[in-house]
Amino acid sequence: MFRRKIIGSTFQVGAAALTLLVGGLLGAASPAAAATSHTDYTHCRTSISLGRVQGLAQGATCSYLGVPYAAPPTGARRFLPPAPVTPWHGTLQATAAKPGCPQDLTVGPGVGTEDCLYTDVWQPRGGASARQPKPVMVFIHGGADELGAAGDPVFNGAQLADHGDAIVVSVDYRLGLLGWTELGGLDPRYAGSGNNGLRDQIAALTWVRQHVGAFGGDPGNVTVFGQSAGAISIDAMLAGNHPERLFQRAIVESGPGYLVHSQDYARSAAAHVLAAGKITSVAQLDAMSTAQLLQLQATAQQGVPGLADALFFGPSIDGRLVPGPVVDRIAAGSARDVQLMTGTTENETDYWALFEPAVLDLPLSAYQSFPAVLADRKQQMYDAYAADRPGLPAGRVVNAMITDQTERVPTLRMAEAQSRWRPTYVYQFDWHVPYVAGLPAAQNLGAMHTLELPFVFGNLDLDAFPRGAATVAADRPQLTALSDDMMTSWTSFARNGVPGWPSYTPSVRATRIWDTHPSVQDAPMENERALWNAYPFPDWDVREWSAQS
Repeated sequence: MFRRKIIGSTFQVGAAALTLLVGGLLGAASPAAAATSHTDYTHCRTSISLGRVQGLAQGATCSYLGVPYAAPPTGARRFLPPAPVTPWHGTLQATAAKPGCPQDLTVGPGVGTEDCLYTDVWQPRGGASARQPKPVMVFIHGGADELGAAGDPVFNGAQLADHGDAIVVSVDYRLGLLGWTELGGLDPRYAGSGNNGLRDQIAALTWVRQHVGAFGGDPGNVTVFGQSAGAISIDAMLAGNHPERLFQRAIVESGPGYLVHSQDYARSAAAHVLAAGKITSVAQLDAMSTAQLLQLQATAQQGVPGLADALFFGPSIDGRLVPGPVVDRIAAGSARDVQLMTGTTENETDYWALFEPAVLDLPLSAYQSFPAVLADRKQQMYDAYAADRPGLPAGRVVNAMITDQTERVPTLRMAEAQSRWRPTYVYQFDWHVPYVAGLPAAQNLGAMHTLELPFVFGNLDLDAFPRGAATVAADRPQLTALSDDMMTSWTSFARNGVPGWPSYTPSVRATRIWDTHPSVQDAPMENERALWNAYPFPDWDVREWSAQS
């Protein structure tokens, strides 16, 4: 099985009331003017309103690792919204990354701790621009909303911060059962707990607005960026009320908006979890240890196949934080004051083959998640995809169709919706480890899900991909150049909203193709995109995908 590894990071295996904390979406004061930085760049020290912070000098950057953005969601607060941080005495030693939030026992012996609501901040050191407020980039990691941590080495923001002269922030948030289980049916005091992971992220962005000035950042110029599950959470925020009060720009990587859960599904998934443990009260959950909760989570997901398992947890349309379907909300102008950049990889579903090689041999007859509304066109669409891929086996053709259904085409729909309001930018990441003749298909994978992340962060660790380490060793200068180009575009977009290529419109569909020789193409694979025009991409209900293995 390849459960819990399909949507998310390859690299992670092994006060105030609620209104204040989610104020960015429910109505909050505008950010204060950028505070004068109190940073000692030589010794990586700074002061925020909560107390003094000691960071770590790492080359050209100061790293502040493990700075709390909310109170520990422990004890009586386990399933409640995040609460404000209590100021500390003395100096906070922010010199080591935190372990992240609790994660499924199937990936290790109880990885993480419930006291996990922390940020990592990377700040360029010194230089002539040290006193000029810098653009801020806040990263939300992926991992199927069950795995991952801000402290993953691939997400180290030092290279990105130095390259783009920006403040880079990475956040942890509650995962799995602890962050995404709706308990309002058990006790109305816990209504909305199914989006607590999203509330954590909103609390982190609120913390950034309040405190990033002391790190040299501009609280009025914040870009949120995320991949996979992290990107889907950003989609949910874009569909909220006034997301521009949290951030001015968003970069959505491999996470189209329709993957936000329907409200019915969120309730159904919660009922499934509670039934698995015969849970009839929140008090029963509160009495369980972290390890017992993780075991309950694993038990609930046993036998849940394919994408239904990989997307078991996540943000949902709850009528408040997320008032309605993402693309519909965006089309109606919910994010009219936010600039958007979004994209996918060329071969998203090849990622699955890292865990289950048989997915590359999926015949058309086994493509059970193909939309019923298009059933009479299934063979015709397959033939069109096959004609564009002469010589490829059927499984590869089917996987190209699944990539378009799950990622590329709905991503373009979201870009179209936002382009009505603001210039919107689209990319496609095409680079992959070079194919080698004679190797099994699972060793010759394309530009899969997550592959762009080492390039975005400038940390060219491709050890998790077949032959990745050898490829980097053999071609580091060219791959470094590609990474540099991508970091320039990501940080340029964060600085001024222009990544370096034309904006996307339904009439032109300009798309940046990332490869060792980057280019801009108008409407790449347009014939295949148009084949999905009759499909409305409804709110995501994973039950519709339960037959997909």
